[in-house]
Amino acid sequence: MKKSTILSKIKLFYGFKKDSDLARYLGISPQTFSNWKKRNTYDSLLLHTKCPEINLEWLLTGEGQMLKSSALDKDSPISILEDPLLKLQERNNFNIPLYNLDSNGGFKNIILKKSANTIISNFLKIPNLSDCDGAIYINGESMLPLLKNGDIIIFKNVSVDNLFWGELYVIEVALSEDSNHTFIRHIQKSNLGKGYIKLVSSNPIYEPKDVAINKVNALGMIRASIRYH
Repeated sequence: MKKSTILSKIKLFYGFKKDSDLARYLGISPQTFSNWKKRNTYDSLLLHTKCPEINLEWLLTGEGQMLKSSALDKDSPISILEDPLLKLQERNNFNIPLYNLDSNGGFKNIILKKSANTIISNFLKIPNLSDCDGAIYINGESMLPLLKNGDIIIFKNVSVDNLFWGELYVIEVALSEDSNHTFIRHIQKSNLGKGYIKLVSSNPIYEPKDVAINKVNALGMIRASIRYH
C-alpha cells in the first residue's frame, strides 16, 4: 500500500476534511505534509506518537489491521478490516475534535481555522451523534443548572441568518476592537429590532443581554453536552 494512501486513510479516520488539518494535528507544516504525499514517504515515528490508535506495523508496511487491537476492542462498535473505506467514513461520525478555547485564541479561531497552529486537544467518540464540528469545555456558571463549569459542549457551526429562536448556542461576541468573549446562551429575538439578538442565561443572576448581530464573530448550535460526576 502506498504511503500516500495510508495518509489519506488516517485523515479519514480522524475526521479531517483537509490535508492541512491533519498536518496541524501532527505538528508539521502543510508543505511538509504535501511533500510526504508527493514523495510517497512520511515520518513513521511521528505518526506513531501522534496517532496512538494506529497499528505501527501497518504504518511501516501497509499490511495488517490499521488499528491496534486495543483500540478496536475499546472504542469501535464496528469491525474495521484492512481496506474498509466505507466503514472508516461511518466511524468518522464518532470522531469529534475537542478544542481548548484559550490555547486556540477564542471560538472564532477554532471554527474558522484562522490560526495556522489550531490545536486539537483530543477526540470524542459518541455513537449516533453526527454532523458536528467540534467540542469545547465550559468555563463559568452562567448556564447553571443546565450546564456547569467543566462540562463539554458539542457544537455545529451555523450562521446568524439561520437561527432557531430559543435554542442553545455558543457565541463569540466582539466587545471591542481587540477584545472578544465567548458565551453559552439561549438566543431569542430582541426588542431592539432585526439588527440585534438577545442572549438569555439559565442562571437567574445573569440578566439577558441584547447584542448587535454585526458584533457576532462566530456561532455554533449546541448539539449535546457531557458532564463528569
